[in-house]
Amino acid sequence: MSLADPDHVPLPPGKPLVRPLGAAMVVIYITLALLALAVPRGFVNWSRDMEPSTRQQATLAAAQAIERFSSWVGLNRPYERAREAFLKATGKSED
Repeated sequence: MSLADPDHVPLPPGKPLVRPLGAAMVVIYITLALLALAVPRGFVNWSRDMEPSTRQQATLAAAQAIERFSSWVGLNRPYERAREAFLKATGKSED
């Protein structure tokens, strides 16, 4: 009995991607955008902690706009409920 060649991985069925790095980048950026919409507080806090500058002000304004949109649409409700449950279970406060 011989082992399969560990240096050769057969191609999966279907046509290979022309630009696999581009496809991976799209997946990563879409994931980050969904995360920013689902948990906008993290983006707002991160932008507040940046060094004060015009870039920080623009980032903070964008983060706050995303937070308002997320709240308006309701995408952040599961996160807010989970955070409330965590704070209640641990006896911690919001500050």
